[in-house]
Amino acid sequence: MQKLISAALIVRNEENHIGACLRSIAGLVDEIIVADTGSSDNSREIAVAHGARLFNYEWHDDFAAARNHAIDQATADWILYIDADERVRPYDRRVLESELRDPRLCACTVRFYPCTGCTAYPEHRLFRRDPRIRFRSAIHETIMPDLNGIVAAGWGWIGSSRLTIDHLGYDGDQSHKAERNLPLLTKQVQVDPDRIYLWWHLGSVYRDLGRLAEAEAAWSRGAEVARHSSGRGPEIAMCLIELVKLRLFRGEEALPLIKEAKALQPDNLLLQWIEARVLVKAGRHAEALPTFERLAQVNPDTLMGELSYDRRIFGAGAFAEMGHCAFRLARYAESESYYRQAEMLEPECLEFRIKRQLAGKRAAANGLVLG
Repeated sequence: MQKLISAALIVRNEENHIGACLRSIAGLVDEIIVADTGSSDNSREIAVAHGARLFNYEWHDDFAAARNHAIDQATADWILYIDADERVRPYDRRVLESELRDPRLCACTVRFYPCTGCTAYPEHRLFRRDPRIRFRSAIHETIMPDLNGIVAAGWGWIGSSRLTIDHLGYDGDQSHKAERNLPLLTKQVQVDPDRIYLWWHLGSVYRDLGRLAEAEAAWSRGAEVARHSSGRGPEIAMCLIELVKLRLFRGEEALPLIKEAKALQPDNLLLQWIEARVLVKAGRHAEALPTFERLAQVNPDTLMGELSYDRRIFGAGAFAEMGHCAFRLARYAESESYYRQAEMLEPECLEFRIKRQLAGKRAAANGLVLG
């Protein structure tokens, strides 16, 4: 019987993660391909114990080459590419089969959570085993150029699946990844200088290493690319946002740069949050309040946009900001109500409870009746 789905992984010293990953896809895929790039721990033995087909691959500082080697070993019609530090949430194989049934599909997105505490966004993790679809870029490898080419030529289209993947790799200490990624990023931005995401990540690595001047230089290069770009992809404002954060960290004026970033990406919810926080700091509470009101209504559990966001800018976090704004505007009854909603969402938060009680006392002292 023809296999439907091959899972393809590249692995090196992932004994603490790979077992849970492979257990999460058991019964969902028809075969597991593991390309090991030089493990010195028990990753290889764990992979084989979970039924994986194991292949050796000599590492050449090129993630795309390693991934292409892995998918070259696959025999199923579809590829699910996944990493050892990722987990697939329980999903009905029959539903997945129905989602992949259309012969015109060349790929499907999945719901992808890039780190704990973030919202989901669509990732192109399912694609047909097709020699026209290959990974490109030595780091932050991508199949999008090939998929876009197939769609533009009218040879297929991209669908979506409700399959959900959680990425755990950004939890905890990232210093080892910073040291590994720096030379790869430094090289790749020379190869692909118009890719904003590479400049963003290079700046982030420099920041994590405490090299702020170099971080600022990288983000500034990415911002220049964004300013001259004709496209408006999800990464368009990433470097500008980091420059905004850096200015705020230094206590410098940031509103003009925020407005520039919003002109490129007006629907970016993080930008809206940052702008509202800057307005609060400037004492412009009435201007900030509507933004927090909108963000409070966003459900981070169901949000599925082009970007992933820190969940703390929604729900309780937004209600708490509303409570602060209303308090500063001497609208104490409203403030108490907002803090109460924040407390209901996070009942363990003592700060929300104390502020709700203070706003209630102020409202009572003013003779207001709460609804």
